[in-house]
Amino acid sequence: MSREDEPRFRTTFSPESYARTTDSAVRFVPVGMGGTVLGYLWASTTDEAAKYVARRDAGDAGVNAGVAWVQRLRWAKATGLTPLQALRHWAGQPEDTRAGRIDPDTERVLPSLRALEDLAADRPRR
Repeated sequence: MSREDEPRFRTTFSPESYARTTDSAVRFVPVGMGGTVLGYLWASTTDEAAKYVARRDAGDAGVNAGVAWVQRLRWAKATGLTPLQALRHWAGQPEDTRAGRIDPDTERVLPSLRALEDLAADRPRR
């Protein structure tokens, strides 16, 4: 079979999601499971952006939680929640076996998405 004979896949539908990057400050919450921080859910303070960033030290569990957060954020967007409302929606709810848990009153702010990515990668802030 040649390369031309191989099936080609293309996405025909993907639910709408928030923008995945921002130049503004970000509000974020740690996402945990069993006492370990898997990553951070963030929302822009000024535009329609939100996403989950896995912690490098969380390994596969941190990355796998990201799949659940993509689904949750798509649901939030479809429901009409703003990114900040989405960030706060799951705070205090029971731990999910894949997505983890957000403890209440853990929301913080960083000046940029880059600063949060540095935190998740355990790099010194610039």
